[in-house]
Amino acid sequence: MSTLPDYRTILYASDLGKHTRPVFRHAVSLARQTGARIVMLHVVEPLGTTGRAVLGAYLPDLDVGKIEHEGMRDLIGRMKERLYKFCRDESDACDQGSALVSKVTVGSGLPSEVIMETAKAHHADLIVMGSCTHGLFGHRGIGSTARKVTQHSDIPVLLVPNLG
Repeated sequence: MSTLPDYRTILYASDLGKHTRPVFRHAVSLARQTGARIVMLHVVEPLGTTGRAVLGAYLPDLDVGKIEHEGMRDLIGRMKERLYKFCRDESDACDQGSALVSKVTVGSGLPSEVIMETAKAHHADLIVMGSCTHGLFGHRGIGSTARKVTQHSDIPVLLVPNLG
């Protein structure tokens, strides 16, 4: 009988979409089977150059950089609360007594890069994330973030279909 690898830390990367609960359940199941702890991550992409240009055009007297910084700080706080709520609603993984989820964090930047940086920073042995995105004509495929992480990650990545 084969055994699972010795996972100590699993990075669960979530976009908090409506079909991510099965992905989280896989991370929780693996953590329980291996004694690993889960680091939950959501990444917020910063305002792009087009967004900054539009804000600058419509609100020329305002400091767009300051607005972006304050807005990002507020958004990160809100997303962190959503992650905590998601965890509490989904299972007992976030209960104080279980300590299954050791950290809940929200990062800012290019999602694939932040996922890999966070995995390295927390010495993750596995990244668990959803794989599907809806493309043209209802076809499913691997999303761009999942594709980039699997192509560039130095640690194993488990892609779980976001079926819905």
